This record gives sequence, C-alpha cells and structure tokens, in this order.
Amino acid sequence: MNCCQLLLKRYYSSSQVFADVARYLIYCKLSEVNTNSTVFRGTLYEYYVKNLLETKLHAKYMVRCGGSYDNGIDIIGKWDLLPFYQESLRLSRDGTEQKLYTSSLLHHLPNSSLQKRPPISLSNDVHLVVQCKNTKKRPGAAEVRQLSGVLEYHKFHKKRTVMMMVSPHPLTLQGISQLNKSSYSMVNLVASPLSNASDEYDYEHWKGGDLMSVYLNRTATKVLSGLRMEQQLSQLTKSR
Repeated sequence: MNCCQLLLKRYYSSSQVFADVARYLIYCKLSEVNTNSTVFRGTLYEYYVKNLLETKLHAKYMVRCGGSYDNGIDIIGKWDLLPFYQESLRLSRDGTEQKLYTSSLLHHLPNSSLQKRPPISLSNDVHLVVQCKNTKKRPGAAEVRQLSGVLEYHKFHKKRTVMMMVSPHPLTLQGISQLNKSSYSMVNLVASPLSNASDEYDYEHWKGGDLMSVYLNRTATKVLSGLRMEQQLSQLTKSR
C-alpha cells in the first residue's frame, strides 16, 4: 500500500474524490450541482488549493478529504522540502548568512554537524495538513485556535507536521497573534477568490486561486530555518 492509499485509509472522505478541478466540474455538471451553494464553492476552492500546493509548493500525495466527517482536515499529504533545500544552497552563494535555529529540520539531515535523531527525509517525512476557509471575511483568532485543536486531536508529530490555513483573505491581527502562540508549525496562505462570469461548469472560465501572500508563524520560521522559505515562497506570489 503506497503513501497515498494510507492517507486515504486514515483520513477518508465523505464525498467523492476527484483528481483535479476540471473533473470535479464535469461531475457537478452531470449531477446538476447547485453552483451557488456554499458546498460547491467550498469544495471548488479546496481543489484549487490542492492544485496550487502541488504545482507551486512541491506538495505530493495530496488527498482531499473535506466533507461532513473530515475532522477539521480538508487536504492532507506530504510536503517535499528537498527542492527548497536545493534552492537554498544555490541562494546561499550570495554570502548572506542565514540563522539556523536548534529546532531546524536541517539538523536532522545525515550531513548535519549535529545529526539529531531521528533522521528526517526532507522529501518524504514532512506531513502537510491543510484547512481551507473560503469565507468573505478575514479569519481570526477563533479559526486559528480551531487549527491547534485539529492537530492535537489527530496527534500529529510536531517536528514533522506543517499545518496550513488557506483563505482568500489574510488573517486578522488577532489571528496572527494566535498563530504565533502555537507550538506547531503553521502557515497562512492567501489564495485569491474564485470568480466566473459565464459558464460555472467550465474550468476554462474560472479565475483565481493564485498565491497572493504567505505568513509563517514563529514555530514554522524556526523549524524551517535554513531553507530561506519566506524568500522562496514570496517569489511565488502573484502580488510581487
């Protein structure tokens, strides 16, 4: 059983699983799904986020498990940090010194001078847990506290897990403050709102779902230190 199958077994979906946005829209057209419903809009946003993470942020084995029984998780998979590590080595040639915190994942690499245990594979050992908030207002402290509850409920390994909250709008100041209190690595991504002026069943007519901004909490900044993540992720944003 491969990694994807294991994830599906543990975090099952209460709805059908589709490979991408286009296939989901085909299903909606055939089933005459109400495109004005919050369920349709929320699910569509989740598929756009899944695509964004896979194509821009090197996420893999991503499974959408949103639904009535998702236990707070909309998407789960692995975050392949190896490409970011390789790029960080290239960027380090400019001579700019990067602070490496003691909690950095890089200390768990075989070639690290500290060689902390257990060894961690940047390509296969980092879990990515995603919650999407397709709302018209900025998420606040209450939504962030919910994220912490989700991680505690599922008992994810703190060192090997990154939680992402993805929404069309950035966190409030209270939300950012709450995010920074968490002992888990948390990241807030802003993926632009979706819009369609004509055929809502046609993938080609949809716009949005672009990465607009990224915010890492203090724990994530330390755990991912040495990878130049903020620099690399900011280069992927459309707002640049």
